Amino acid sequence: MKIYRTSMYRILFFMVSGFILLLLCFWDYKNILSHLLTFIIGLLFSFGLLGYSFYLLKKRKEGKGIYWDDKGIVFDPNENKVYWYEIEDIKFYKGRGGKSTVIYTHYTNHEKIRLRHKKWLPTTAHSIDWFWIEKPRDMHTNLMKTWKERKYEKPKH
Repeated sequence: MKIYRTSMYRILFFMVSGFILLLLCFWDYKNILSHLLTFIIGLLFSFGLLGYSFYLLKKRKEGKGIYWDDKGIVFDPNENKVYWYEIEDIKFYKGRGGKSTVIYTHYTNHEKIRLRHKKWLPTTAHSIDWFWIEKPRDMHTNLMKTWKERKYEKPKH
């Protein structure tokens, strides 16, 4: 089982952006009171970017990422899994936002998946955006090979 983790380039991008925004907040430190709203919004955004980058770095160090096993696919850092028998199709998608692998679940399983993942609304498709992970082409190719093998398997309960 190979784990496709979050790209270090994305983590560093968020981290550097957060630090730059934090420095820009204190650039004109003598006039902070005259631009208090801008200062507060800048601090919130910079801490948000820094916090998210450290969260992704922590998940990467914990070994969290996208992987699959005999039962199904884990597609996010929260270890949410979609079982093979719940999947209707897996497709490659290329759009304006970039490339992604989209996992379509069968409509009869949407409510079951929603409850298991503790979401407010059911999700009809789960997208794995390529710019978030390392070796996305390798991940997609291997996932498609495994999907072709597991496509017609009956669920094991």
